[in-house]
Amino acid sequence: MNEQQRAGASGDVNLVGLSKSFGSNTVVQPLDLTIPAGSFFAVLGASGCGKTTTLRMIAGLEQPSSGQVLIGGQDVTGLPPYKRPVNTVFQNYALFPHLTVAENVAFGLRRKGRKDVAAPVAEMLDLVQLGHLAGRKPAQLSGGQQQRVAVARALINHPQVLLLDEPLGALDLKLRRQMQLELKRIQTDVGITFVHVTHDQEEAMTMADTIAVMNGGVVEQMGSPTELYESPRTKFVANFLGQSNLLDSRVTGTSDGYLTLDVRGTRMALPKARAAAEDDLLVMGIRPEKISIRHQDAADAVKGTKDGGNRNALGGGVIVDSSFIGVSTQYTVRMPWDQELTVFEQNMERDARLVPGAPVVLDWNPDHGFGLAPEPAEVPA
Repeated sequence: MNEQQRAGASGDVNLVGLSKSFGSNTVVQPLDLTIPAGSFFAVLGASGCGKTTTLRMIAGLEQPSSGQVLIGGQDVTGLPPYKRPVNTVFQNYALFPHLTVAENVAFGLRRKGRKDVAAPVAEMLDLVQLGHLAGRKPAQLSGGQQQRVAVARALINHPQVLLLDEPLGALDLKLRRQMQLELKRIQTDVGITFVHVTHDQEEAMTMADTIAVMNGGVVEQMGSPTELYESPRTKFVANFLGQSNLLDSRVTGTSDGYLTLDVRGTRMALPKARAAAEDDLLVMGIRPEKISIRHQDAADAVKGTKDGGNRNALGGGVIVDSSFIGVSTQYTVRMPWDQELTVFEQNMERDARLVPGAPVVLDWNPDHGFGLAPEPAEVPA
């Protein structure tokens, strides 16, 4: 292994059987997880799922009930936060209001007794593009600028791992999106491991190389943003990252790598490789933007039996609501069995007949579907 590879390996984070309980309430179930060195890793989930507690255990701010935290192969479970090779950026930034930007960034170095701080402070401020504001106080900065000061202050100590706890939560939508790209740029420039906790799926998908989706103290699925979005393996993941239409179906056979499904009396197909379960009962998922919506009178091209070589189609739907949101129109379609499906259609060549009350046919490429196991309560006795 060369020097560069050794440096990269030093930032690996390994969680081994890590769990946390508060009394009888277990908020993080025993967790085994490897966060590769140099990656931008996001832990995504709703409030109360255990993501922040996991981050705090890595930081040393929370003592685990069981398990170990290893960083670069070193067991740091028993070390206090200041002895761990990590720094944390919180949602409130925790900047010192009486210090200038430069003094805030230099704080960690001065605390260690270092005198020559001017050069590293200038380097960090250049990294976060705030060199021109070095003499200002935090109150004179925007929220995004304060956030970048907090990142610079954390990075100046050259931690192996930077922990980010909902760092963009206090920003407005436009600034948050801008800062997502900015944080990703900074992580790429410095090349260290970033572990980012968030409840915002768009934020995680924009920045992270790998996302771990947590639910009820358990990681339900881990993978790249594309993998999680295109091939979710549980209903929770399917609906936490974007929206999904979920159709109960029965597997009736296989043909040329496809499962043949019966969906409310309609024959459909699903690639066998995209099914996360092998039972006779399956829930077929399809994202709203993958569906084409056509007025019933214009649906001749998609009539007939559908299999792996054609398009899946559902007729008999009626539009009950439509919302124009600029880049697309969002339709809610009620099917004959009273289930409502969601369709997003790009605003390119809109059919003026697609209004509430219109009869429609929905169709999609079978390759865009995915298959999930039904929840236990949904399986007939």
